[in-house]
Amino acid sequence: MKQDKSKNRRTFQLLTRTTAIYLLFTFIAFYGSALFLTNEADQFIHSYLKHRFDRAQGFIQREMREGEEFNKLPYSAEIVKLPQPVDSTLYPVYADTLVHNAAMDEMLRFRKRISIFNINNQQYKLTMIKQMDDFYQLRDDIFGSIIPAFIMLAVGIVLFNLLLSRSIFKPFNRILGIMKMYKIGTDIDVEHVNTSTAEFVKMQQLFHNMLDRIEYDYRHLKEYTENMAHEIQTPLTVIRNKTENLIADDDVMERQASAVKIIYDETNYLSRLGNTLNLLTKIENGEFNKVEELITKPIIEKHVEAVAELARLKSLQIEHRLDAMHKIMIDPFLLDIVIKNLLRNAIRYGTNEGPIRIVTETDSLNISNYGPPLDVSPEKLFERFYRNGNPQASLGLGLSLVKKICELNQMDITYQYDAHQHIFHLKQSDN
Repeated sequence: MKQDKSKNRRTFQLLTRTTAIYLLFTFIAFYGSALFLTNEADQFIHSYLKHRFDRAQGFIQREMREGEEFNKLPYSAEIVKLPQPVDSTLYPVYADTLVHNAAMDEMLRFRKRISIFNINNQQYKLTMIKQMDDFYQLRDDIFGSIIPAFIMLAVGIVLFNLLLSRSIFKPFNRILGIMKMYKIGTDIDVEHVNTSTAEFVKMQQLFHNMLDRIEYDYRHLKEYTENMAHEIQTPLTVIRNKTENLIADDDVMERQASAVKIIYDETNYLSRLGNTLNLLTKIENGEFNKVEELITKPIIEKHVEAVAELARLKSLQIEHRLDAMHKIMIDPFLLDIVIKNLLRNAIRYGTNEGPIRIVTETDSLNISNYGPPLDVSPEKLFERFYRNGNPQASLGLGLSLVKKICELNQMDITYQYDAHQHIFHLKQSDN
């Protein structure tokens, strides 16, 4: 049996999906902003320190050209006279280093620059370092503040959307509830939900327009089906009575027994077909909705007793093992149809190779009969107008009727052929 895969697919509310997309976009924006700001901070730190190093180096070079002596060099600078010339295009060189501060007993980050300059045709190597913990602390604070800010914003968005769903989406949920509770042919005025949201107003208008069309089509189809089922019975009754008169005439039956029997059988077939189609239409339209929790044992016993004589005529035995606690949630009239059709199906196609068995357990009902295997696919059993072999043997609607009733009452019906037995298994669905 085919299952609707969409029923097993996990679903999310529209607002939940939208919120998740907004949060993902916001996180990417915040994270990208954090990377951009830290990169800008690094460039600012490097530019600022380069400017300070350049100023300090310019001051040192100017003082050295004027022949001044230094008592204190700026930025922990160190000047070394180079004995051999080096390639000054490879300088300045920057590096970050850690220096232990004895007073604070901690490692501090410093930026070191090594540069080469010429004074009076003599090359000097200048090494300067400057503490940069404050700069990095500022940069780290900028990056660190992004995450708490995002968390606060995310919590704010989620709370705001929860409040939004309870206010703005309240009419939408109310409209969905009305759609879910609506049943065709009940002649109940459908409530109009007051809302100022244009999309919800349009959806509600379309829903009510659709209801008007459905109710109109339903009434006309119902009238047509009932009228046809009723009107067709009159000519069929006349044909049946005339045929019975012919059957009573021995002279006619001697010459036309086969033809008269065919007319009689086809007349009965059309009569039952009209009634069954009318019943199927009513079931599909949900006219049988007096759902009750029914104990199946006495109901099954009643139907077994009703068909006992028919089973004996075909030399068939009916055995049953019924659980007194087995229950089904269904309209009583529909349960009668299900059991009656399955029993008559078992008698019609059963063979005296073994008995017809009816077994109920805590949550299931099984009806089986012996017989040869099907000559078609088992899925076709539940199709309308299916007939197995003899075209006069079935209405072609009995099992389709059972299948439709099961679908409308959250029941699963399955078929299998095992050990020369045709087995129908019914179970109330969990949902």
